[in-house]
Amino acid sequence: MPTDSPDPRLADRRALRLGFGITVVFLVAIYINWLLAYLAPVFAAPLLQGSRAPTLREAAGVMAATCLIALACLLAGGVARIYPVLFMAALLPVLVWTLRTHLRGGNTLIVVVILCAVLLVPLGAKVAPEVARQLAASFVWNIGLSLVVASAMFALMPPAPGEAAPGPREPLPAEEAAWRGWQVALITWSYSVAYFAFDWTNIHTPLYIAIFALHLSLARTLSISGAILAANVAGGVIALLLYELVAMVPLFVFLAALMLPVHLVFARVMTSGTRVAPLAGAALSVMLILFGGAMSPTDENASAGFVDRLGELGMAAIYAILALYVLEAFRRDRPVGPAPERAA
Repeated sequence: MPTDSPDPRLADRRALRLGFGITVVFLVAIYINWLLAYLAPVFAAPLLQGSRAPTLREAAGVMAATCLIALACLLAGGVARIYPVLFMAALLPVLVWTLRTHLRGGNTLIVVVILCAVLLVPLGAKVAPEVARQLAASFVWNIGLSLVVASAMFALMPPAPGEAAPGPREPLPAEEAAWRGWQVALITWSYSVAYFAFDWTNIHTPLYIAIFALHLSLARTLSISGAILAANVAGGVIALLLYELVAMVPLFVFLAALMLPVHLVFARVMTSGTRVAPLAGAALSVMLILFGGAMSPTDENASAGFVDRLGELGMAAIYAILALYVLEAFRRDRPVGPAPERAA
């Protein structure tokens, strides 16, 4: 998480650790290319922004939690395939609990895994049970790679003496966390209901909704929610530009040379401690999802579908913002509520 640092050199060290780490995770994931491999950098970012490498016990705990989440979502996918109404009824309280836990200071990485897995794996089960199994397994591979690379980056670039540690996210009061948890959960859930009701199978839009909801839940005001919308669109535009460059020079070496400076720039802003640091994190997540998905060799229609995905991203973000305005209209006499200075 971004923090203020009196020494720019220490901020540069954190930025290098984050930028190089994300690049390594991205390149390894794209090269090996399991399903949803391009999500690995999104999971790696919170680990790389920590004050230290995860201990062996912490890493084992995260892996165990990921395996349990993947298994639970795989079982939920079987329910969704046979009893979709029952699944959608159970999905809402799961989303509420997950987002409320996050707003109360819960583990960001686990929250991201839950949000993505609970939306994607059951949707994959609608296509085929094998797709659901591959989606569930992808979360285990992504988290495993993220933990290994994060540990390696901290070993290669250990925190220097005097390096400011990221402060913990300030939890919201219980009442405010419950309200905002319900807000964002309803936004995410209603969009998911439409996907199941109309039997859509594109996994990208629910993924955008999950990531966007995570950032939206931490917005302090509606104006900041608008800034998050702009950051998501900016991330999509950057992804489009990167895709066009790689399409002109389709070499893995060029991809690596291109992504390193891009990730370093994002990392420098994310560790700057300024107000735009959380927005840079939101834009990076969207860029990685869009561009990483297009770079996947299993995506045979990447070129034709890229603009469509960008449109889906915009629609998802606009829908979320409009829904938030409607929900906030029910409590005009109260502020949106305090939220931590740092975003996930």
